[in-house]
Amino acid sequence: MRPLLFALGLLVCSHLYAQSDFGFIAPEGKILNYRTLNWNDFQEKEEKDFADKLAQQNLQAKAYVCPAIYFYADSGKTEANGRVTFRFRVKCAFQTRSFARESTKKEHSNYVLIHEQDHYDIALTYANKLQALLSSRDYSAANYSDEIDKITEDQQKKYWATQELYDHEVNPEGTENKEKQYLWDMRIKKCLENNTDEFFGSPESVVATVKAWGQTVKRIPGEPAVQFAVRVRPMYTEFPQEMTAKVMETSEWTHEPSVVAFYTQKYYIQEDGSLPSDHYRTLAFMYVPNGKDTYKRVLIDTFVNEGHPVTIAAAFFANADSDQTKELVIIATSSQRDNQATGTLYFNRVYDNFVKFAPGRLKRLDDVSGKVAGGFEGALGGKPSKAKYKSQKEIVDALKKLGYGQD
Repeated sequence: MRPLLFALGLLVCSHLYAQSDFGFIAPEGKILNYRTLNWNDFQEKEEKDFADKLAQQNLQAKAYVCPAIYFYADSGKTEANGRVTFRFRVKCAFQTRSFARESTKKEHSNYVLIHEQDHYDIALTYANKLQALLSSRDYSAANYSDEIDKITEDQQKKYWATQELYDHEVNPEGTENKEKQYLWDMRIKKCLENNTDEFFGSPESVVATVKAWGQTVKRIPGEPAVQFAVRVRPMYTEFPQEMTAKVMETSEWTHEPSVVAFYTQKYYIQEDGSLPSDHYRTLAFMYVPNGKDTYKRVLIDTFVNEGHPVTIAAAFFANADSDQTKELVIIATSSQRDNQATGTLYFNRVYDNFVKFAPGRLKRLDDVSGKVAGGFEGALGGKPSKAKYKSQKEIVDALKKLGYGQD
């Protein structure tokens, strides 16, 4: 088995620049905090300088990622006490030199991609921490540059120590330690969702809580809903770009807005000694505010169609029982093209609201869900099939006919 090696880069611009447009994108690299990584982000050819370094060590990389942390600041403001404040913008960029072999991309496993995502998430964690540290204080007018340099240098040392420890434990001498990888997956997830670096050395007993429903996660003040949903995603899920439009911020059930988000999860099935086949499912979660900048991660449901990808068509609120509070309705679809069926399967599901405290998982109202079930549109078993409810309007109209009033 070829060893896993990773190139890591930290670029911190330690000088101050006037920067009025905070939409700045790194001149080298992409900002990928609105989705998770995929193999299309990685080039298929190593850059010569890195390939030469590996050749000198008689090694060959399956993949490597090159995150870069940098910051910009405005020109500063002198306060009444003579101290200076700045508005900082810290970025974590995915460098274009990141590489993965074509054979690695085609493997029936997400092991390598998860490892690369972990490296990027470590960088993102330290970028968020650097943002908080730089922005939480003022500086002396005479020595602000040295003071800022001291903060960035301290974080740089911690960043590199964490990245090196991660690879040292997970890939000792170029071998794969999957037990340590699993432990680090939990450590990195725990740090990422709590916006801290304090769990990078924690034992499994401390970080294993990331696997459970109902965990509390932290939101960075001012963090957009999509970035929040990506950062606190459940363990071993992916957030592809098409899910960005599905994120919903709503105050329908809560005084402060909750966040509804959807994720994909890849899994593998192997039968009768055949090669593993790739399967996909979609997971729905709601993040319910339960304190200052904290949210409870609540599982809504899992959508699966025997390995066929599932797409979220709509999520909305409608009255579907006897109380006045509206229920959550989700329409999911799955295209199918095989010997059994050709067309689209519609999943229409209704979920009850909670009264005071959010549960670990929402209650699905199976009775009313069955009454507005979608069905299959196309050819099923060689015969035409018609889905009854395929849109929000059709479902709302059906609920009205069932006697549930709408505002």
